[in-house]
Amino acid sequence: MEAIIKKVTFLKEFETNFGKLYSFKIEYDNKVAFYNSKSKDQIKFKEGEKALFVEEEKEGKEGKKYLTIKPEMKGGGFSGFNKAVKKEQSKYSGFAVSYVKDLIVADKIDIKQWEPASKRIFEFMVALDKTIAND
Repeated sequence: MEAIIKKVTFLKEFETNFGKLYSFKIEYDNKVAFYNSKSKDQIKFKEGEKALFVEEEKEGKEGKKYLTIKPEMKGGGFSGFNKAVKKEQSKYSGFAVSYVKDLIVADKIDIKQWEPASKRIFEFMVALDKTIAND
């Protein structure tokens, strides 16, 4: 969602399992939502500026509903889990070439085949990851 932020009000700071957070009331498009930031000087929502965010309705105590918002990640950002997977997969290219080098030294494949063999091993490792994630 995209909207111009009308007003930003600091509410409180509080402790969580992930450290200290700061709660803000954000007003936009005749709506009020809440945003928790890791920084008291949050810069994601500024009065009078356009913001991209994801709006989510939640249910509080006694069934009272309220909105929370989170900044939309630019460039199709990855969640923490996806970042870890991508980081792990980035190592596979080095492993694949190293494994192919071992096969060349062992005289199991010709040196001219190093590139397609590396790619095949890399793709196999990524495919294996996908099967694990779906289990």
